[in-house]
Formats: sequence, C-alpha cells, structure tokens
Amino acid sequence: MRTLKLGLLVVAACLLCGASAQAQYKGARNYFPKNFPAPNSGGQVTAPGSPAAPAAPGKSVPAKPPPPPKFKDLELNAQFYFITDTNRDFAWMKLSKTTAKNTKNGVTQTISAETPIQK
Repeated sequence: MRTLKLGLLVVAACLLCGASAQAQYKGARNYFPKNFPAPNSGGQVTAPGSPAAPAAPGKSVPAKPPPPPKFKDLELNAQFYFITDTNRDFAWMKLSKTTAKNTKNGVTQTISAETPIQK
C-alpha cells in the first residue's frame, strides 16, 4: 500500500513537472536563419540571389604571412621553441644539425630538419 502511494506520487510529479520542462528553447532555425546569408569575402552581406560585387581593380589581395622558420634554418647554439609551445615554457637549444637540448630539464632529442619552430 505504501509502495502504491509512493508510485502514484512519483507519477503525478512527473506528469505535472514534465509537461512544462523543455529540452531546448531555440532550434537551429533561430540561430541560422535562411533569410540572412553569410558575409562574402569582403565582409559585406549581399542580398539573396544577387551576384557578388567584383573586386576593385586597384585593390590587391592581402599577402600571406611568411611560413614559420624550420629547424635547419637555425644557427648552432640558438634558442627556439616548438610551434605547439604557445606559452613558450620549454626553451630548446640547437646543438647540431639534427639534435637539440631542452634547457628546462636537459633532455637531448633528435629533431627533423623540416620541423617548423618559432624563435
């Protein structure tokens, strides 16, 4: 009897609270509406169905940034960091054409000559 009352109480609570609970307030249509197109390469929004404006003849395309230097381009005893070390916590010192030493813990490692680095 006690179990039946508890079960009915749980079912009643689920029906009352579950009807008002919603999993998602907005759908994808609200975040990505079809009537607002993405900006073109110039940062200007064009109307749907209209062609993009041609580039002005006097303007040039911005130049690409130079590629990062490679391990082979460093001189001996130069300090460098790997590209993945964004905080520059682990400085390395080039010892030879193929080896470098970590200045923080003293580990010597063989490194490929084509490995991109940052100075």
